[in-house]
Parts: sequence; structure tokens; C-alpha cells
Amino acid sequence: MAAAATANILPPLDEASPLAGLLRFGAIASVMGGLAFNLFLCFVNTRIMPMRDSHVMLMEMAIIGTALLVAMDRRAGLYLFLGIFVSYMLMLFTLRGASDLKAVRDILVPVIFYAMGSRLRDLKLADSLAVWSAIMVLFFAFFEYFLLDLYLEWFNVLGYYISKGTVTLTESYGATKGLFISGSRPEPRTILSFLGQHRVSSVFLEPVSMGNFGVIIFSWAMFRRGWSGRWFLFAAALTMVVLADARFGLFTCILIVLLAPFFRVIPRTFWLVTPFLLLALIAAYGFASGTSGGPNDLSGRIAVTAHILTELSLPVVLGVEATAQFTADSGLAYTLTKFGLFGFIALWAALVFMPFRNARAWDFHSMMIVYLLLIMVISNSFFSIKTGALMWFMVGTVSAVDIPAIKSIWSKLLERAQSRAGQAVPSAERSRNAGSRA
Repeated sequence: MAAAATANILPPLDEASPLAGLLRFGAIASVMGGLAFNLFLCFVNTRIMPMRDSHVMLMEMAIIGTALLVAMDRRAGLYLFLGIFVSYMLMLFTLRGASDLKAVRDILVPVIFYAMGSRLRDLKLADSLAVWSAIMVLFFAFFEYFLLDLYLEWFNVLGYYISKGTVTLTESYGATKGLFISGSRPEPRTILSFLGQHRVSSVFLEPVSMGNFGVIIFSWAMFRRGWSGRWFLFAAALTMVVLADARFGLFTCILIVLLAPFFRVIPRTFWLVTPFLLLALIAAYGFASGTSGGPNDLSGRIAVTAHILTELSLPVVLGVEATAQFTADSGLAYTLTKFGLFGFIALWAALVFMPFRNARAWDFHSMMIVYLLLIMVISNSFFSIKTGALMWFMVGTVSAVDIPAIKSIWSKLLERAQSRAGQAVPSAERSRNAGSRA
């Protein structure tokens, strides 16, 4: 598998060539654009002219198109994968009698941004994008938290979501100015309650994505051992999680730390079957309990997923029939209804068995698998380009670069013990020799 990955990698770009500079600029523009374009459209909606959902779609198409231009090269893998996926989706659309372009877009983001990272193969660029993304997110997060009234004068988040049709006046209780509807918890804040009810959203405009982005930044810092910038990313990631009051983000970061020593020994087969075991177990729970949902916590979200799964018919599960069931609160159910069971299996298998040039890449890849597995239980937000652009660029980058080996703390302690033992042997021999001469 590693040999196949190496064979599919072209020679490195000449860093001094104009083409290399242009490609890097395109990568920076698409990743940072994916991160912040909603903030820009919110500004335009607040200060200049109303925005519609069509404007969002056009902006996303421009960002994905830019990334595609950077990703395109002589490798056949990108074109083959996209050809098979689009053909499969066209077949589903024909069977359903309805098209769903958002489902196609959901997969274009990971495939194209992954291909872009694997083409550029620039670990320093990925580091720089992580740092500058974190700086941008923190700047607007502090602006929102400390100067909320001024922030809303320039970025009327609620008005933007109403304008593009995501939120109705009924859902906002008639309000047309303010934060997103999840920007404040009705119950006390979970993380550092003295910070108040305000859940900060920053450039993402809603707090869930900010918490998810914190997990991605935290994982990159965990992975980049030996790089001095990782300590800033640790601090930035935890700040994002705290300001957004992201319970999911905090729990996921803790779990990633606990699992980090075991990523090399967990077989890929385990990761392959895990989401489908979750599907089966949660669906069985739903049928047995007859649940119709629950509170806004982990157990409640599992109950919501269980209820949704029990409402899906077999044709919907197989992907040959469309459904009007609301599935955005369950990534498992959403993925199942968009791509069908066999499409879900194929896409997940492609992720798990993705080839790598260097064994260390599997560490970061495993962290992202853990993140995806957990978030699929509670939300479909992992498909968002706001967090997905940088994440998939990082995954593509680490899959194609030669990553320097970093010794673990246990290896360093063992080497130190061996060195001390080696120094003790000559000392003992000198003592014996001195005794013999005497």
C-alpha cells in the first residue's frame, strides 16, 4: 500500500518556479476562503446588500473550483475517484427521481482538498495555514466576546441566516439582529461558567463549528511533535473550545490524548467497522426504547439519532428513495440517506484504507477518524467547508510527505538509561585495573 502511494506521487515542485508560487497562493486562498467566506458574506449582508443562499453556493463553488485547479495534475486517482463517485450519485438521483447537488458538494470538499494537499506536499505550508487560521479565528472570537454590540453592527449573524433562509422569523421569535440561535445556552455554561451564557462563534458564525475547528487544530498540534509552533496551537485550540463552550470539542480532545499511544496498534479493520456497529447498536436501541429524542446532551443526541434511524425505510437506507426526514442532527443518518448504505461503506473504506508515504501520517489520520466517528453521532457539521478545507488539506499533506521520525519519551528514557549503563562499564573496568596494578 505504501509502495502504491509512493508510485502515485509526482516529483516535488520546484519551489523557485512561478507555477509553485501560483499553486501555493491558490491553496492559501481556498483554505482561508473556506474558513472565512461566511463572515465576509455576513458583512456584505449587514452593511451593503442582502445575501441569498445562491450567493453562498456561488462562493463555495469558487473556493472548491480554485482548490481543484491547484489539485489537478497527471495523477489518475483524483479523476478516477470523482468519475466513479459522480456516476454513482447520478444513478441514485435517477432511482430517486430527484437530484441533490449538496450531496455531491459534501464529498467534493474532502476529495479535492485532500488531493490539493497531497499534490503540494508542503508540511511548512500546512503549519503556516494552521497558525494563521488560528490567529484569524481568535481575533474575531475576542472581538465578538469583548465588543459584542460593535461586532453585531458589522456582522449581524442572525440577519444573515434569516436573509439566506436558514433561520425563520418564527425560530428567532421575531428578532432580526443578534447572534445565531445557538449563540447562547439556555442552561448554565458547561466550561468555565463565569464566562457567561455567550457561546462565541468567531468567523464560523455559529459555535458548533468553532468547537470542531478547535479539535482539528488541537490534533495537528498533537501530531506535530518537535515543531515549536505546536504550543501556540494547543493554547489556541483550547481557547476556541472554551469560548464556544464546546462540550463535544473538550471531550474529543481528551479522548484523542488518551488514545494517542495506541493508534499504531489499532488495526484499520476496527476503524472500518466501527461506524456501522454504531449504526446497528443505536438503531437497535431506538427500536427497543421507542425513543423520540432527548435533551441537548450526548445521551439526548444519541436518542435523536436512534429515533431518526427507526423512521427510515429500507429503500431510503439503500439510497434508492429520497426522504423528507430531517437528519442534520445525526451525521450517521444524514450520510446514510445521502449516499445509501453501500455508498457510505465505500466512502468510509476509502478514508480508512487511504495509503500513506510515511507511517507517522497514520497518527494524525487516526485522530481525524476519532473526530469523525464521534461527531457523526450528533451532527452532520463535519461536511462543512468551514472546518473541512483545512482539515482535508492537512490529511492530504501528511499522506504524501516524508515526516521526520520523532522519538517518544519512552525511547528517550531508554536511550538515556543505556547511555548511563555504558558509561558505568568503563568506570568499573578502570577501577579493576587500578586494583590489579596495586
